[in-house]
Amino acid sequence: MSLPQLTRETLRVQAAAQLAAAAATTGGLFAVNKPPGISCAGLIDYFKRNVGLNENALPFSEHFERERVLRETGKKIFRRKYPTNMRVGHAGTLDVEASGVLVLGVESGCKRLDEYLKGEKSYMATGRLGVATDTYDAEGKVTRVGDASAVTSDMLLDAIPTFVGSIKQVPPMYSAIRIDGKRLYEYMRSGQPLPFAVKPRTVHISAIKLLYYHPQGAVALQQPVYGKRVMLPKDCAEHFASGRFAWDESSNGIKGPAVGDYLYSFVGQPDSPIFQLLVQSGSGVYIRSLIDDIGELLGCGAAMATLVRTSQGPLRLGRDTIDIQNLPYVAEIVSAMRRTQVRVDAS
Repeated sequence: MSLPQLTRETLRVQAAAQLAAAAATTGGLFAVNKPPGISCAGLIDYFKRNVGLNENALPFSEHFERERVLRETGKKIFRRKYPTNMRVGHAGTLDVEASGVLVLGVESGCKRLDEYLKGEKSYMATGRLGVATDTYDAEGKVTRVGDASAVTSDMLLDAIPTFVGSIKQVPPMYSAIRIDGKRLYEYMRSGQPLPFAVKPRTVHISAIKLLYYHPQGAVALQQPVYGKRVMLPKDCAEHFASGRFAWDESSNGIKGPAVGDYLYSFVGQPDSPIFQLLVQSGSGVYIRSLIDDIGELLGCGAAMATLVRTSQGPLRLGRDTIDIQNLPYVAEIVSAMRRTQVRVDAS
């Protein structure tokens, strides 16, 4: 049975007061496991909309679908302001289709988010060779198709050290970086020219490990693969096996993507040339750009297919994160804040 609106607002206000008090004594930080398919702003909106409602909260699946429909309109999403006026922020954006550790700050905890924004992070990324896109990931249109048949694991292993240490990196044109008050992706979507070229930035990557490489046609040609593929978390695997990501050979054929195709339709294509990396980096690193740069160095192009943030600072995926379904429960958030405080103090 749905609660009256006034009752819902009262519960939100009470929850905000409880969380503000807890933040004052615990540091006000906790980590959530962000699922793929929703923006960080959409996740925070769900938190603010449902905190304190417990079992009366809107099911996340319904909020997820609403966000998807709003994004597909291409229009700016205007978020409702709640009477609680509770301050909530996050320590570094994850793209819509990225998942994993997202550190949230509540009230006084927002002041500490910069520590995590500038701190060390780790990611598990899957890239596809032989193709490049305008967004550097599977969300974009294919701009180039290359021949990856000659790329070996040794070539990948030789290329990787080029990108370890302090490097120059150009951010993706489809990113949230601001130029003259507008985000880069807004310029790209509107077709408006940039006021000036985006300059390379100095970023730091501590380590890159090649986890797995499946050469082009490895199954059909009975070629060996490198390493062992790390399976995505269950929710991620299901997400990238359904909807617009589901592989449909009858529609896509078996030759792979062509220039102008959206790459997301080919994420699940069997026997395609894919590789997995484990990356440890500082702030400002775009894993999409890293994979695009690796593809350029190899001469065949590459685009990111999936991305999971496995850690941020001392907080690890699974060990220190709560699931998004727990966000309506104040007790779960307070408990997560306390665990985060213990983890941070011990680090």
